Amino acid sequence: MAHIDCSHFSRDASVELSEALAKPASYELLYFPVLSNGATGRDLLACGDVNWSHAVPADWKAEKNKAPFQMVPLLYVTGENGKTATLAETVVIEHYLSKKFGLLGSNEYEESIIKSLHSSSAAVQNAFAVTVTWNTPEGKAGALGFFTTSTLPIWIEAHERHLIDNGNNGHYVGDKLSLADIRTANTIEHLAAQPESATLMAIVNKSAPLVKLRDTVSKHPKLVQWRSGADYKGYFESNRAFYANPAAFM
Repeated sequence: MAHIDCSHFSRDASVELSEALAKPASYELLYFPVLSNGATGRDLLACGDVNWSHAVPADWKAEKNKAPFQMVPLLYVTGENGKTATLAETVVIEHYLSKKFGLLGSNEYEESIIKSLHSSSAAVQNAFAVTVTWNTPEGKAGALGFFTTSTLPIWIEAHERHLIDNGNNGHYVGDKLSLADIRTANTIEHLAAQPESATLMAIVNKSAPLVKLRDTVSKHPKLVQWRSGADYKGYFESNRAFYANPAAFM
């Protein structure tokens, strides 16, 4: 459990905090005890082979106003200089970690492609949250139908094309793991953890390129090590209970 104390961004020591981000000694990711939008950040830290830890809010209802945007994940980066910088917002955290760990391609153009694909998969996951997860019980079935007949097929078709253009080798760019690979794989894992997973995965599993990407990511040695541990399994097992009735946990 971790207490939150970063309601605003510090401007008093920006040079020192910048040095902390440039030369980190350790990382801590704060998120709820589920996968969801914390999953990619945890996977990135596992791939980075760095000194990192993960925590959950000690008392979210009492402390959420102390978070910069009243939301998690938050990433605490403690530098070699002993100063700790706080990063907020999922995309910012994932971009920072990916750049640190060499998961944004080999040049600026590849980085732009990877970030675009990452953005697309993050948007689909967020669209699911808005239209299905947080929909009213009465409208949930209709919302799922809209998602599975419009948003999901369009996303699948677009991403299939990119994977096929790259040789259908389980990666979006070249033959190396990237942020886009990890984010898309986690979007699929997110859908697989839903109460409606049978319907959702029946659609996803028709796409051989996306299935291959998911399998490729899951077989990365660092991710095998992280995902086979008790902590990850605990987050995974909490997902179905949470998504079956999210309001009960708030």
